[in-house]
Amino acid sequence: MSLSVFRFPASVFHAFCLGSCLLVSGLSGCGGGDEPAPSEPAAGNAPAADSTPAGSEPKTANSDKEDSQDDSAEDRKYVDGIPYDVFYDQPLTVAAENQTVVPSNPLAGMGTSPGNTVATNTPPAKPEPEPMPTASDEGSREWKEIISQELLLEEVMRLRNALTASLQSVGSFNRELLNIQADASVLAALAGVATEHDGDFTWKDKAKYVRDMSYTIAMAAESRGRPAYETAEGPFLNIVEILSGGSPAELPDSADETSFSEIAERNMLMKQVKINADWLQTTISTEEDLKNKKDDVISKATILATIGSVIAEEDYVFADEENYQSYCRELIEGSLKVVDSAKNDDYEGFQQGFDLMNKSCSDCHPEYLN
Repeated sequence: MSLSVFRFPASVFHAFCLGSCLLVSGLSGCGGGDEPAPSEPAAGNAPAADSTPAGSEPKTANSDKEDSQDDSAEDRKYVDGIPYDVFYDQPLTVAAENQTVVPSNPLAGMGTSPGNTVATNTPPAKPEPEPMPTASDEGSREWKEIISQELLLEEVMRLRNALTASLQSVGSFNRELLNIQADASVLAALAGVATEHDGDFTWKDKAKYVRDMSYTIAMAAESRGRPAYETAEGPFLNIVEILSGGSPAELPDSADETSFSEIAERNMLMKQVKINADWLQTTISTEEDLKNKKDDVISKATILATIGSVIAEEDYVFADEENYQSYCRELIEGSLKVVDSAKNDDYEGFQQGFDLMNKSCSDCHPEYLN
């Protein structure tokens, strides 16, 4: 039996040839001009697979440059994906050598070399305050520089006479209570001055008794009536006897040293200041008045200076304050200016001294009177 020859139709043959040509042409265009890798024929005449690995990206214009670094990149070490050679071998040492250290005090050490005048914010140390002088110890003043022995004794005798009139009876005592308090307080202060005065007089050794008994009289005059009068009468009779050169049988137990604030209340002393200042203001208005009343002016102004020195003593309240001491100094200086001006018949100087004295009272009273 002879086999018959199988023939493809011409149209089928032509289509197969055309498809093969197109496949070869497409494969050659994907290689970018490179020779295609040989492929093995697949079953069913499937076209050869692309030689580029799946998932890879085609090369770009930088491919050649990247390729040139591939060899060196293979030798680099990495730490968590970061090239190891970006780290210093000893980073702490390098950091210490290159960092800028800012001192906690940028000016520390400056100003220690000569000529360095850099200022700082540190305030200069305050000097220790010096002890504040009081009116009583200014220039180591002594009582004889304030009041002479003669004027001291004259004023004591004037006060004795004034008290004699006020203590004549219970009635006169009751009428003159304020004057008795003022006169007895000034007498106590002057007797205290007498215990420290350089002068020499007959009752100086008993001045401390006059001082303390005068205080008793001033305290008794705070009340009316016979009991208060009798409390004042006994000490006053002893004072009169001492000032006359006698020695009373009964005397108080008195200390030799004087604490002025304990025997002369300041407000009582200030009553005498007002009395004397008012007299000077109302009596002396011309140069002629100053000449005619010279002795009285000297006496009253001297007592003002003495009282100013007494109340400046450190044992009085406020005596440690500079303002208080300043007012006392003005009272003393103004009073002594009046004394000197009266001696020299200088009315203008008298006015200057009186104005300073009056200013001290006007400035002091609003601050310390109450």
